Amino acid sequence: MSGTNMPSLFKFKKQTDKNSIPQIRVQSQKSDIGLEFSIFSEENKQSYKLPLKLSITEMKQQKFLPLLEALEELWYEEILEEKGNSYILIYDNIYDLPEDIKILLGVPKEEILQFRLVHEGAIGTSRFNLLLEKNFGSWKNLHKTSQQFGPLIKLADQSEILLPKQQYDFEKMLHISPDPKDREKIFGYVANIIHEAKKLNIPIDDYLEKQQYLFIDQLELDVIKECNELKVVPKYASERDISDDILSEMSENAALYYSDSRGQKVFVNQQVYGSAKKIRNTPSIKDGNIPRFIENPESFLPDIENIDLSLFSERVKSLGIRVYKAQPFLHASEKERGWFELNAGFSAVDNEGEVKEVLQNETIQSLILDAKEKGEPYISWNGSWLKIPDDAEDFINNISQDNGAVNNGEMVDISKLPFILEIFENINRLEFNQPLLDLQERIEEWGITTKTPPNLFMAKLKPFQVEGFLWMKLLHFRKLGGLLADDMGLGKTVQVISLLAYLYEMNELTPTLIVAPKTLIDNWFKEIQKFAPTLVKSLYIHRGPQRSKNPDFIEKYGITLTTYQTLIKDQLVFAQIDWQSIICDEAQAIKNPSTSASKVIKALKSKFRLAMTGTPVENGLSEFWSIMDYVQPGILGSLNQFKQEFVHPIEKQSEEDAVNKLISKISFIYKRRTKNEELKGQLPDKHIITKPVKMGTIQQELYREVLSLVQNKMMDGLQAIQKLKALSAHPALINNDFLNLSIKDIPKLEMTLDIIENIRLSNEKVLIFTEFKKMQKILREEIRKKFNINPQIINGMTSRRMEIVDEFNNNPGFDVLILSPKAAGTGLTITSANHVIHYTRWWNPAVENQATDRVYRIGQEKQVYVYYPIITDQTGFTSNGTVEEIVHKILQEKQELASNVITTSKKINIEEEVFKHFNVK
Repeated sequence: MSGTNMPSLFKFKKQTDKNSIPQIRVQSQKSDIGLEFSIFSEENKQSYKLPLKLSITEMKQQKFLPLLEALEELWYEEILEEKGNSYILIYDNIYDLPEDIKILLGVPKEEILQFRLVHEGAIGTSRFNLLLEKNFGSWKNLHKTSQQFGPLIKLADQSEILLPKQQYDFEKMLHISPDPKDREKIFGYVANIIHEAKKLNIPIDDYLEKQQYLFIDQLELDVIKECNELKVVPKYASERDISDDILSEMSENAALYYSDSRGQKVFVNQQVYGSAKKIRNTPSIKDGNIPRFIENPESFLPDIENIDLSLFSERVKSLGIRVYKAQPFLHASEKERGWFELNAGFSAVDNEGEVKEVLQNETIQSLILDAKEKGEPYISWNGSWLKIPDDAEDFINNISQDNGAVNNGEMVDISKLPFILEIFENINRLEFNQPLLDLQERIEEWGITTKTPPNLFMAKLKPFQVEGFLWMKLLHFRKLGGLLADDMGLGKTVQVISLLAYLYEMNELTPTLIVAPKTLIDNWFKEIQKFAPTLVKSLYIHRGPQRSKNPDFIEKYGITLTTYQTLIKDQLVFAQIDWQSIICDEAQAIKNPSTSASKVIKALKSKFRLAMTGTPVENGLSEFWSIMDYVQPGILGSLNQFKQEFVHPIEKQSEEDAVNKLISKISFIYKRRTKNEELKGQLPDKHIITKPVKMGTIQQELYREVLSLVQNKMMDGLQAIQKLKALSAHPALINNDFLNLSIKDIPKLEMTLDIIENIRLSNEKVLIFTEFKKMQKILREEIRKKFNINPQIINGMTSRRMEIVDEFNNNPGFDVLILSPKAAGTGLTITSANHVIHYTRWWNPAVENQATDRVYRIGQEKQVYVYYPIITDQTGFTSNGTVEEIVHKILQEKQELASNVITTSKKINIEEEVFKHFNVK
């Protein structure tokens, strides 16, 4: 790809003279590490930075606008790296680019070359070298006759080709060779290269073929039990034909090299050998470390890469050593009006909340107190282990108070309950049963009823947000967890910040942990800065390579913000901190009890836990159990009990009674409000406008062709549905030959532009949603031509993409923003727009509603209009209407289900239902 000169999108002062519009050159060249792009003015050679912006008049004068937009897109997605006054596209990143972007950047077509691995000199001599012969069709000896930069090869006729990723990676390996005289390393290096060549079916010369080299490039871990200790042992593995006996012998002897009388030589990859050595030096696991190892084996392993630990975890489980939680419980049962029987003690509970045994109080109390005295967090129990809660000793002491009423299971009058409950106020992770949760609602709160947040909180809460503020204060006071499941757009974040301000004033904020998806970290910072700026001075964002691994440093901050991924990586650091509060935003991240995120966050010590989600459960109601198990352990029983009592009735029979029973059971620690209920009369009206539109003639012909393929068994139904969905948007989505169709041939696109024209006349803004990237670019081009504006596109959600949202919100007057529904699902507030067009439908109404909620949320002051242009069958050639008509009808039916936070997407994922309605005459 030779250097080319191309224009850019730089924002200049308004120009009126067509000839005075400056041209900006983009020069591309190849470097050792990637393609380098320099952007500068043709007139004065001044360099410019991305993102580049032009007025629409200036844009029309540029010759290569799509290329400049491609560079901007790569910059927004953080794929381009800045280097001085230029930008680098690393060669490895080329392979992940969409084909249309590759073409715009001038990346040549990928071609498979004929490789042959040859040598010079004998192995072990100074002359030894490995060479790669390259041929391509009639082009011979490209290793001698061509120019090469990274994977790009320029042939003698100046044409270029791109090496496939596997071939490029192999060639890079070849270039990292040791000193040929270093006999310790050179034989292993040659064995590795021959091994990789054979995996890729690359021929090798006779000399190399005769070298009976085999190569070990994999490492597996095993764990063995000897007497009363466990030992992690490394085991060599290979995809090549190396006998188990040789692998075992080399593993046991920690060998780097093996040879036999037949001339067969086996070498171990240096990285694998080094990792195995680290494992061998790992001390045996003994005594109280055994349960720690069973719970978190990774924490006992050295820092090693490229090992699949999932198999190792299964091997650890197969040892049959179990670790249960000694779960403290306080249960109440009403015996007669005003009188209760209380029962307190410990249960052995597994990871899924299943009670394995209610432990004998006297025995377990003695064991716990003895372990606490020795500073041991686990006790041996029936061949397994029990993990002791941090506050077990306090719990044991407290159940003996009040004249033994709790300990002896005596009848307690309701007037004594507040006192009895007070003694358990500081017991963390205590499992309360439902009667006690109900009773606590009736107990007079102590200083928790003040509706106004402290003065450092800089916002006025709406009535339902005040209710949320009081609810969270009460939960925190009672040391109960909570799930804030308010509808999207009701300000869950601002409610939580009001709680943080309260905790700060009460000296109970430090340390608080907030865990959120990566895309929301910056949003949390901005919201805290906006609504409680005093807290910013005690805010620490834990991310990036420079993040602290010192728990003493972290726990000094009032608030620590981190991502779920970073939490998993730094779990041992976070586990050393006694958190005041832990808050999980977008708590779907812990929906699976067996994932690392779920296990880690449930294991952290905290006095108060809060989960936040406005998103319905995605795959199954069991996910709801996992979130509630974090919020308040034991409230829904074990996972198996929950499935029997709720999952099966709700998901199979759709029993409304079961849903109501579930909500009733968690009502005290579960807060769910919808916009329809809470903002009625406070938010402007939302108008849903369905716009039926006929197919264009070409669309109709193609639609019939797809139906014919299905009818003749040449295409399956689900594949046809996807084709028809794309075809309804624009024929170019299934065939590039239709890219230049007139908008008159695409009535849906023409209608969409008419809708936008009316919005323009009102001087208002609009969001357009479609998941098809090619459709996003088609829309941008047509909007640009018709309205003389340059609409931006949002797919991913990097920090750079947030700049687009900020600019869109700040620009006055008419504007258009094009988004994918999933990218806009969380973290975006775009209330400067009050029109939404769903150009194509996302087949889950909850996701679609979240997209609309970028506009229809607190802060919106104008009436909101949501448009659904729907392709219809006006000639009767389909049986039940078009795919879009079928989808629209089913989505309307599913809207009520989508608003319920405990509804699973098995009931709202409509692809199968569309398929049932889809048939051919």
